[in-house]
Amino acid sequence: MLDTHAPNLTESIRVLVHNSDEKHHRIPASAETTKKPRKNQPRSRQVREKRAFQAMLAFGLLLGALELFIVLHYL
Repeated sequence: MLDTHAPNLTESIRVLVHNSDEKHHRIPASAETTKKPRKNQPRSRQVREKRAFQAMLAFGLLLGALELFIVLHYL
Protein backbone atom coordinates (compact mmCIF):
# COMPACT_ATOMS: atom_id res chain seq x y z
CA MET A 1 0.00 0.00 0.00
CA LEU A 2 2.83 2.40 0.80
CA ASP A 3 4.45 1.64 -2.55
CA THR A 4 1.46 3.03 -4.39
CA HIS A 5 1.52 6.32 -2.49
CA ALA A 6 5.29 6.75 -2.26
CA PRO A 7 7.22 4.39 -4.55
CA ASN A 8 10.60 5.79 -3.45
CA LEU A 9 9.83 5.66 0.26
CA THR A 10 12.56 3.15 1.10
CA GLU A 11 15.12 5.19 -0.81
CA SER A 12 13.97 8.34 1.00
CA ILE A 13 14.34 6.62 4.35
CA ARG A 14 17.83 5.44 3.38
CA VAL A 15 18.84 8.99 2.44
CA LEU A 16 17.43 10.44 5.66
CA VAL A 17 19.23 7.88 7.80
CA HIS A 18 22.46 8.43 5.90
CA ASN A 19 22.22 12.19 6.34
CA SER A 20 21.45 11.78 10.05
CA ASP A 21 24.45 9.51 10.50
CA GLU A 22 26.73 12.03 8.84
CA LYS A 23 25.28 14.84 10.93
CA HIS A 24 25.92 12.97 14.18
CA HIS A 25 29.26 11.52 13.03
CA ARG A 26 28.02 7.95 13.33
CA ILE A 27 29.56 5.01 11.57
CA PRO A 28 27.40 2.29 10.01
CA ALA A 29 26.92 -0.87 12.02
CA SER A 30 28.26 -2.90 9.11
CA ALA A 31 31.55 -1.00 9.13
CA GLU A 32 34.58 -2.78 10.50
CA THR A 33 35.29 -1.41 13.95
CA THR A 34 38.69 -1.84 15.51
CA LYS A 35 38.59 -0.40 18.98
CA LYS A 36 41.90 0.51 20.46
CA PRO A 37 42.10 -0.02 24.19
CA ARG A 38 42.26 3.35 25.84
CA LYS A 39 44.97 3.92 28.38
CA ASN A 40 42.72 5.72 30.85
CA GLN A 41 40.10 2.98 30.94
CA PRO A 42 41.62 1.10 33.92
CA ARG A 43 42.05 4.45 35.65
CA SER A 44 38.36 5.31 35.30
CA ARG A 45 37.45 1.86 36.61
CA GLN A 46 39.68 2.42 39.63
CA VAL A 47 38.06 5.78 40.25
CA ARG A 48 34.56 4.23 40.03
CA GLU A 49 35.53 1.42 42.41
CA LYS A 50 37.07 3.89 44.85
CA ARG A 51 33.94 6.04 44.81
CA ALA A 52 31.73 2.98 45.26
CA PHE A 53 33.88 1.88 48.21
CA GLN A 54 33.66 5.32 49.79
CA ALA A 55 29.89 5.43 49.32
CA MET A 56 29.43 1.97 50.84
CA LEU A 57 31.72 2.83 53.75
CA ALA A 58 29.86 6.05 54.47
CA PHE A 59 26.50 4.25 54.26
CA GLY A 60 27.77 1.51 56.60
CA LEU A 61 29.00 4.07 59.11
CA LEU A 62 25.67 5.88 58.92
CA LEU A 63 23.74 2.66 59.55
CA GLY A 64 26.11 1.72 62.38
CA ALA A 65 25.65 5.11 64.03
CA LEU A 66 21.87 4.86 63.65
CA GLU A 67 21.83 1.38 65.17
CA LEU A 68 24.04 2.52 68.05
CA PHE A 69 21.78 5.52 68.66
CA ILE A 70 18.67 3.29 68.73
CA VAL A 71 20.26 0.77 71.09
CA LEU A 72 21.58 3.45 73.48
CA HIS A 73 18.30 5.35 73.35
CA TYR A 74 16.29 2.37 74.59
CA LEU A 75 18.64 1.47 77.47
